[in-house]
Amino acid sequence: MGKKIRDHFLRIDARSLGLFRIAFALVLLGDLFRRWAWVRELYSNEGVLPNHNHLFNLRDTGRVWSFLHAFSSPGENHFAFVLILLAYLFFLLGYKTRVFHALSLLCLVSLGSRNILLENAGNYAAVALLFFTLFLPLGSRFSIDALIKSMRAPDEKDAAALNDRTRVTEAEIEATRTPGWSPVSLAALAVTLQIALIFLSSALWHRGAGPWKDGSAIHYGLWVERWASDLGAAARASAPAGLFRGLTWLLFAAEWAVPVLVLIPVARRVTRGIAAGLLAVYGLTIALLFSLGLYGWTLVAAAALLIPDESWDAFARRFSPSRARTVIYDADCGVCLWTARLLKRLDAHRHLAFQGNDDLEGLWAIEAGGKVVRKELPAAVAPKLVERTVVAVDAKGNIATRGRAVAEIIRALPLGGLPSALMRLPGISALLDALYDRFAARRMKISVAVGMDACGLPQREPADPIENELPADEVPPAVRLRRLVSGSVREIGVAFIFLAALAQTAKENPLPFSIPQPSPFVAAVTWPRMLSRWDVLVPPPAEDGAFVIDGQNRKGASIDLLTGKEPVFEPEQIASRRLGQLWNDYLYRIHLKEWEPYQKAFRDYLAKGGPALEGRPTEEQLAGFDAYWIKYTIAPPGAAPARAAVARDKLFTHSRGGRLGVDRLPVLRPDVRRQE
Repeated sequence: MGKKIRDHFLRIDARSLGLFRIAFALVLLGDLFRRWAWVRELYSNEGVLPNHNHLFNLRDTGRVWSFLHAFSSPGENHFAFVLILLAYLFFLLGYKTRVFHALSLLCLVSLGSRNILLENAGNYAAVALLFFTLFLPLGSRFSIDALIKSMRAPDEKDAAALNDRTRVTEAEIEATRTPGWSPVSLAALAVTLQIALIFLSSALWHRGAGPWKDGSAIHYGLWVERWASDLGAAARASAPAGLFRGLTWLLFAAEWAVPVLVLIPVARRVTRGIAAGLLAVYGLTIALLFSLGLYGWTLVAAAALLIPDESWDAFARRFSPSRARTVIYDADCGVCLWTARLLKRLDAHRHLAFQGNDDLEGLWAIEAGGKVVRKELPAAVAPKLVERTVVAVDAKGNIATRGRAVAEIIRALPLGGLPSALMRLPGISALLDALYDRFAARRMKISVAVGMDACGLPQREPADPIENELPADEVPPAVRLRRLVSGSVREIGVAFIFLAALAQTAKENPLPFSIPQPSPFVAAVTWPRMLSRWDVLVPPPAEDGAFVIDGQNRKGASIDLLTGKEPVFEPEQIASRRLGQLWNDYLYRIHLKEWEPYQKAFRDYLAKGGPALEGRPTEEQLAGFDAYWIKYTIAPPGAAPARAAVARDKLFTHSRGGRLGVDRLPVLRPDVRRQE
C-alpha cells in the first residue's frame, strides 16, 4: 500500500511524460507561428515596443529577461524565431531531450518577456509546467533518444530474438534510467499539485462571481471581443443559451473536481482517468471558444500527465486479430534485420511476428498477449518469392508483397491506419512499388555501405559498460554516490521552486493561506514569469471596450490603422474586427493607467502607418489620427441588442491636419479621459 501511495504522488508514467512532450511541443509550435505573423509589429524595433523603450520602462521593476532583446530589426528577429523553431522541433522529436527542453523553456520565457503587454495566464501556466517537467524524463518514451537507446540495448540477430518481446520490455525499463533521474521524484508531485492549484485557484475566483453561479459566465465571456475566438464569436449568436449555461456549470464543476480527483490515492485508473478527461474537456472548451493564448491548449496537453500507468498497460494489451501480420524478411540483409528491429519497437500492441526467409517450414503467427505460435505456411509463400521481396501475411493467410506489404506492416502499428490507407491508393501504391524495387535490388550494397554485414548487424567490440545501463547491484560506488548527490540537488531544487511558486500562487489568488516571500522566492518566479494569477474569465464583465484608431490618409479618406478598413464605432460593427489575442491583450493594456509609459512607443509606431499602411502608395500614407477607447455594455442572455454603446473616450491625437510629429494633445492619463 505504501508503494502505491508513493507512486501515486511521486511518479508519473514515462509514457504519459512522452505524450505530454509531444502534445506540449505542438502547442509551443502553434504559439510560435501565431507570434511569427506579427514579428515586425510586436517584436522588432520597428513595431509597437522597441527594445530600448521596453528596457527603459522596466528599469524600476527589473526581473525581466529575454534573449530577444539582443535582436532589433525584423530580419534579426526572423532569424531568432528560426532558432526557436529548431529548439521546439528537437523537443518535439525528443532528440537530446533534456537539452532542448531547457532551451524550449528559455525560448518560451523570452517570447513572453520580450513584450510583457502580450502575456496572460496562458504564459504563466505554460512556463510553470515546462519548468517543473524539466526535472522529469520527458524523453524516455516516444522519442528519438529512447529509440536510439533501445536499439543499442538488445542486439537481436534472428527471428527468434525478434519475437521475444521480453527483451524490448527490459530495454525500455533500462532506458528510463538516465543520469541524475529516479522514477520517484518530488517533480512529479510538483507538476500534479501545479495542475491542482490552477484549478483550485480558478474555482475560488469564480466562487464569488454571480455569472458562474447562474450559468451566464460563458455568455458574457463570449461577448467580450478581446476574449472571444472566431469560433466563439460565430457560436455566441446561434448556439442556444442552455448550451452555454451547461458549459459554464461543467467548467465550474471541473475546477472543483480535478484537484480532488488527482489527490485521491485509491482507484487510480478511475480517478486519474476522470481527472484527465475533465482537464481535456475544460482546456478544449477554453481553447476553442476563447482567444486566451496558451491557456486552454496548455491544459489540454497537461491532461496527458494524469494518464495512469494502468491505462497505458490496458492500451498496450489491446490486440486486434485483423491487424496481426507476420513479416517475412531477408535474413541475410543487414538493413532488413535493422528495419525489423525498429518495427518491433514501434509495435506497441504486439501485432507483428517476424520470420526469416531461411525458415519456411511453417508460419510464425502472433496472438493476443504476444504469444507466437506455429501455423501452416500459405502455399503462395515460395522460396523464390521471399528471396526478392518482403512478404506480409495476415491472420487469414492472405499475402502482400513489395509496396503493399509495407502498407500492411504500417497498418499493424499504432496510428498506422490512415497512412496505410493512403499508401494503398492508386498512383501512390505504384510509386511505392517502384521505390521498393529500387531498394530491394540494392539492399546488400546499402547494408555494406552503412556498416552492416550482409548476414545481419555487425558484431560490436566489447565496450565499456554504460553506467546507467548497469543493474543497481553492479553500479560502481563512485557512480552511485554521484547519482545520490545529483538526485539530492535535483530534489532540493524542485522543492525550492515549488515553494516559491506556491507562495506566489497564494499571493495572487484567493487561497485560504499565505506563505512568506523572501527575495529568493520572488526572483525564482518573476524571472521566468511564473506569476501564477489564475483569474481567467474573472469576472465576466457586463461592460467591455475596444480600441479604435481613426486615421486620415493624404487622400482625405478615413482608415483604422489596425485593420486597414474604415473606422467603426458602433459596438455591433466592432465585433467584426478579429485582431487575435496578441493585439487584443496589447490594445487593452495600452489604454490602462499602469501601462501609460508604453503609449509613446505605440504612438510613434502608429505615426509610421501601423500594420495597415505598410507598403501603401504615398498618397495613401498617414496624415494624422485620433485614438479612442469605445465602451459598451453587454446584455444578459436572451436580451437584445447584445451590446449598447456607453462612451467614446479619446486617448490621444496625432497631427490630424498638421505636420507629422507635432501632437495636438498630450498623452492623456487614462483616468482623465476626454468625453465626446
